[in-house]
Amino acid sequence: MAPTFSLGYTLADRYRILELLGVGQTAEVYVAEDLSLHRRVVVKVLLAGLAAHEEIRRAFRDHIIRASTLSHPHLARVFDGGQESGAIFMISEYLSGGSLEDVLSAGRRLSVDDGARLGRDVASALAYAHEHGFVHGSLSPSKLLFDDEGRVRVSDVALAGLATKYRERMTLDDARYLSPEQAVGDEANPKSDVYALALILFEAITGSVAFEGSTPEAVLRARLNAPLPVRLELGTLDMILAQAAVPDPRLRLDAEQFSARLSAVIGDVAPLVVRPGSEQLPLLANFSPPEPRHSIGFRAPSPDQIVGGSSGSGGGFAHVPRGGAPAVGGYSSGPKVPLGRTPRFDRDQYDLPRANRRRWGFLVAALVIVVAAIGAGAAWKSGLFTKKQVVPSLVGLSLTQASSALQGDGFTVTVNHRVHSSSVAANDIVSQSPLADSSAKSGQVITVSVSEGPVLVTLPTNLLGETCVAATAQLSALHLIAQCPSSAAIYSSTVALNGVVRVLFHTTVNPVTVPLEGTVVLSLSKGPAAGTTTTTTTTTPTSGTTTTTTTTIAGEGPRAVPNVVGDDQAQVYAAMHVAKLYFSTTGPNHNTTKWTTVVSQSPIAGTMVAWHSYVTLTVR
Repeated sequence: MAPTFSLGYTLADRYRILELLGVGQTAEVYVAEDLSLHRRVVVKVLLAGLAAHEEIRRAFRDHIIRASTLSHPHLARVFDGGQESGAIFMISEYLSGGSLEDVLSAGRRLSVDDGARLGRDVASALAYAHEHGFVHGSLSPSKLLFDDEGRVRVSDVALAGLATKYRERMTLDDARYLSPEQAVGDEANPKSDVYALALILFEAITGSVAFEGSTPEAVLRARLNAPLPVRLELGTLDMILAQAAVPDPRLRLDAEQFSARLSAVIGDVAPLVVRPGSEQLPLLANFSPPEPRHSIGFRAPSPDQIVGGSSGSGGGFAHVPRGGAPAVGGYSSGPKVPLGRTPRFDRDQYDLPRANRRRWGFLVAALVIVVAAIGAGAAWKSGLFTKKQVVPSLVGLSLTQASSALQGDGFTVTVNHRVHSSSVAANDIVSQSPLADSSAKSGQVITVSVSEGPVLVTLPTNLLGETCVAATAQLSALHLIAQCPSSAAIYSSTVALNGVVRVLFHTTVNPVTVPLEGTVVLSLSKGPAAGTTTTTTTTTPTSGTTTTTTTTIAGEGPRAVPNVVGDDQAQVYAAMHVAKLYFSTTGPNHNTTKWTTVVSQSPIAGTMVAWHSYVTLTVR
């Protein structure tokens, strides 16, 4: 598929495309030159397949606006966004120092202290993003970039979750850092990012991945209920990473706790610095993989040791000829043997009796038969000679359907216990043991857990008209999750701006009950729609005169750009708030709070622009 924008194209009359870096699962990524500020930026264009969905387009615009307000030393910054030629794009910070993936691919790994510094910096950025409503959901070494000073930044926060619903397939790299709750199909939550970061630090310090597998399914299955492997290289981080990678998210550290515990290990506040191209990286050492260890405390004997070759030592106890004496002081009364050679076994020389030779042969043969019989019995008992089958997936099936699916495979199914589930219908199977796609003996019993349906919670009746914060607090007390996305906001002439207009659970509007720990969407009021006319009638008590006032609401229609040249910061904020417009600043102090006066603006005052458009201000 051809790129959306060709090299040399000037996007929005400002960003000249220099290079296509690649195409991911969510966006095309370009390097461009900002012609206004003479700097390099990154342009991320939403893939056409995703842009075809209205909810994703709305979510992407919302993410861009919200992400542009984030400011953290270890988060990649978002500058701008827009739409051109049917494509929606985002402008973000260009980071020239490469990624952690590049560092690890070079065969290098982190020391324990520098791993703690990297984790502390990234965890603090994640905690800040979580506080502002963002969950990354796909954190990996390739998303940890370094700026030109060598400091780490978390990228792609604004793309979080956009492609998850429409992902057609999952690669091995996609699965490598997913949390157990994502592995079973649940949505990512803030603690999912903590789990991913723990796996990244494990890999960066030890040089190997935490959970191996040849397919995405195998990798995900390996971590469902498994703790993080114990490795000596982790040192003081062993217990901290284990707590950050607990399979149950309810028992897992959150990002703020993770950052605090990593900070306690290193005892300083200096950020991790990686300078690209340096001969000596401050955190990395050349990585030489150790010899694989296949057993603990045992090394298999060599062939010569087994057959008694000339190079093997006698080992154990030395054979001493009958009537002779052991060598003392380099001498021996027995037959002479060349040094380093195994003595030849001569029965006449050692004066051993011959009468029991046949009896010993029978005893040895009998012993071999007994050992073989015992081994065969053990092998039969363990199922070595029993035909094995691949266990089918029963999750989501009823017991009747499961029994039908097992016909012909020799398996039987039994119910272990019943559990409540918000994702599996009542009387359908929630989980199974052994797991699907594993091998089991024919005739084995498969134990299953059966759903009793969700635990239902009755919603409060006073949610409508409440603010998002107040309604969320009420729902949280009932163990429900509330979301107030801007994409769900609707016009209302009866509910005040930012009040709850309706409650959604999936496609049900204003439901009476919802499942425990379910997620409800609160639609907030955007006020009256553009062109809405309201009529107010006032009667004067003394004169009895009635006055009728008709007001037309401007809503989201076009509006004139206010004149803010010469204004200070407070005046600019007030004017733009009233006009419902955004603004960005340029000039010597535009990245700080030190600027005092607007020198010029674009577009000029009086220009009609769309609601929530950007006005560029030159300040000093």
